[in-house]
Amino acid sequence: MARVGILLLLLIGIAIGTSRAASAASIVVDAGTGTVLSAETPNHLWYPASLTKLMTVYVALSEIEAGRLRFEDKIEVSQHAARQAPVRFGLRAGQVITVRDAINATIVASANDAAVALAEKIGETEGAFVTRMTGMAMELGMTRTFFQNASGLPADGQVTTARDLAVLASAFLRDFPQHYELFSQRSVTIGTRSRGTVNSLLGSYEGADGMKTGFTCASGYNLVASAERDGRRLIGIVLGSRNGGARTLEMKRLLDLGFSGSAAPATDLTALADQLTETDGEAPPTVLTGADCAAPQLVGSSLIDSPDELSGWGVALGDYRTRSKAQRALQDAQMKLGAAARGRPAIITRGANGLSRYSVLFAGLEQSSAQQTCKALSAKRSYCVTLSPKILETRFASAR
Repeated sequence: MARVGILLLLLIGIAIGTSRAASAASIVVDAGTGTVLSAETPNHLWYPASLTKLMTVYVALSEIEAGRLRFEDKIEVSQHAARQAPVRFGLRAGQVITVRDAINATIVASANDAAVALAEKIGETEGAFVTRMTGMAMELGMTRTFFQNASGLPADGQVTTARDLAVLASAFLRDFPQHYELFSQRSVTIGTRSRGTVNSLLGSYEGADGMKTGFTCASGYNLVASAERDGRRLIGIVLGSRNGGARTLEMKRLLDLGFSGSAAPATDLTALADQLTETDGEAPPTVLTGADCAAPQLVGSSLIDSPDELSGWGVALGDYRTRSKAQRALQDAQMKLGAAARGRPAIITRGANGLSRYSVLFAGLEQSSAQQTCKALSAKRSYCVTLSPKILETRFASAR
């Protein structure tokens, strides 16, 4: 009853006073000491989006360490799991995968179908598993976090804070160091399907080796990251960025500040929970407007709009004079590919002679997946060309 009462109070807070809601939140913590190096509205309520999957995986690893679950255990994918949208791996109802497969797809590809399949394996129903998620959050000291599903799909009562996410990231490092390498994987393969990582910070920031991205229109572009330099590990949380490129740049800036030693420690992660401001009980940010949310969200991840996030092999779909035409081309390709869509969708702005062009492509692919994707589009009379990682980098060097 006490938990229900707290949730009701939180929901009342969401319903009022939205005019002063924060537009962004962040925190950087020294993982070794728990010292907060920097923080912006760290206790403000936020929709977690796919950062929710961090708790899904944390509960799964807890079960594995307790001996009640094994990485090799089989999962039969339910219709409920297979029907998750919009970001899914492409699992079919009745398909049998392993727990390891489900964890990898949940982390690397941010696959909603894999996250729900994992939840149903552990809790029998997603609802029962979600109760476990919220209970675990409270046990860890995530004082303002409540879950409504295992994937991060929009739900009004599903909220968290930058501070609480730092607590969860710290718990991974403390409780499951032997499994932390799961978060540094660059790709995942189940059967004949492969997906590249959705975490662009991996490989683009010295020392970065995990953890998770998230996006919905209501929460913006979010990132939980961890990086180590010279034996010192930092945890960074960025919430509410306007696009993927801004999210990555802000995380790099905050981590650089933390590693530089110029950040002024003010408190620790535990004490920060009690430092609520007048606005902390208000609503998470409202739905974003503009092209980022209007753009089609294809199978596999959120839209790339920065060349710094491009990786792996690519499939170029053409250049367009306006962003709206580029979005329509991307959406048309998605409709033609259907469940066969691969990689991360991208619209990259390129300029020459005072004119802008919008390049449309899928990125983050393995060579075979890029070739298969282009072959499928060609069969439907759509233009495409595969680009190797080297050609991809060269082609978009001027846009960086």
